[in-house]
This record gives sequence, structure tokens and C-alpha cells, in this order.
Amino acid sequence: MKTKPIKAIIWDLDGTLIDFKINSIKARRKAIKILIKHGISKEILSSKTPLLEIVRNSKQFFLKNGMTEETINEIIKEVNNAVILVEQEAAIKASLTKGIIGVLEFAKKKNLKQAVFTYNTHKNAKISLETAGISQYIDDVAGRDDIDNLKPHPDHLKYLCHRLGVNFDEIVVIGDTGRDIEAALMTNSKSIALNTKIPSFIKREMFKKANKIIELNEIPTELIKTLEQFLL
Repeated sequence: MKTKPIKAIIWDLDGTLIDFKINSIKARRKAIKILIKHGISKEILSSKTPLLEIVRNSKQFFLKNGMTEETINEIIKEVNNAVILVEQEAAIKASLTKGIIGVLEFAKKKNLKQAVFTYNTHKNAKISLETAGISQYIDDVAGRDDIDNLKPHPDHLKYLCHRLGVNFDEIVVIGDTGRDIEAALMTNSKSIALNTKIPSFIKREMFKKANKIIELNEIPTELIKTLEQFLL
């Protein structure tokens, strides 16, 4: 059965549109320091563990130890505020992924709507887009503070599709992690995986299920070719 032509591109931000040089180790260490202060043993925390996993495991620890939801939320807020400061340092130094401007121009000429979904905050994402000089191409942004559940949960894409006035089967998700591709799969959206230089602990098994995998040196040529196919 013939699929619908795409009407919008939903971009991941860090590692996809821009090179967002966040000091991830620094962010995780700041988070760990706060969590230890509130009673978590440092033996069960590691700066090599993804930040979201650290927060998730910490919530479970606090709940098991009888801490109230209100107190837990205050601790997580403290962690989040510390991480935001590290993200802000990176946001003002963001640089554009090589070749991506050609893809953004192509999408603009084809009247495709373009949006960003990111684990970053809305404010820091906007700062990064402005620093990289591409904010004029982006119609909307969904940061972690705009929705209840982070990707790969459908909330991110649901939020953007509603605001852009498009359906899931009218978008293509472009990202460089398994969670980006999984988000597309969960909503029956098209997907393109960018094979970028990300840390080894970030899982990429989902790439095999993407509609297309693009190498960094294939931007913009192959990426534009794939988008052209999705327009038919």
C-alpha cells in the first residue's frame, strides 16, 4: 500500500542538527553529588550511567526507603537545575552539523514543516538553534519541560504533530540514537537514523528498524535523496 507523502520533519537536536558539546560526565557527577547528599550510596551510582537512568534508579531507591513523592520531586528538581546549568554552558557553544544546512534549505524549499524534539530544555534548545544560526528553519521545539513523558514515549511526537497540524504518518523522524528511532516506530512514523559519533553506552539496536541509515559523510546528498523519496 502506498504511504502518504511527508509534510514535516521532526529532528533530534544534539548530534543530529548540531554538535552540542555538553560535558555529560560533569552533568552526571553534579547529579550524583546531589543524590549522595540526599542519602543514596555512591556505590550504586556511576558517572558512566546515562543521566536518565541515574534519575530513574534514584526515584526507585527513594520510594523503597519511604520518601514521599513531594520530597523526591524536590530532589529531582534540584538535580535538574544543576544539569540545566551544564547544558547552558554547552548551548552557547553549539555548532552546526556539517552539511545539515543543505538539508534544512531543501526542506524549506519543499514547504516541509520542521521541528525539534529533545531531552534538553525548551530554552536551552532555542539557545542552541540560535547559536548555530538555524532557528529560522525550525517551526517548533519540544523540550523535556514541554511534555510529561520523554522519547521514545509518543508524547514528544504527539505534542509536535498537534502543534504542526500533521499526522504521525505524515512525518519523518531524524535522529542519532535508538530512542529517536523507537519513538518513530511507536507512532508508525517514518524514520532516518544518522550514524554519528555518540558514546558507546548509548544503544543503537533500533537503527536496524529505521527506514534508512545515513552516515555523517552522506549528509546532505543521501539524506536529501531519502527525503525526496518520502515526498512521493
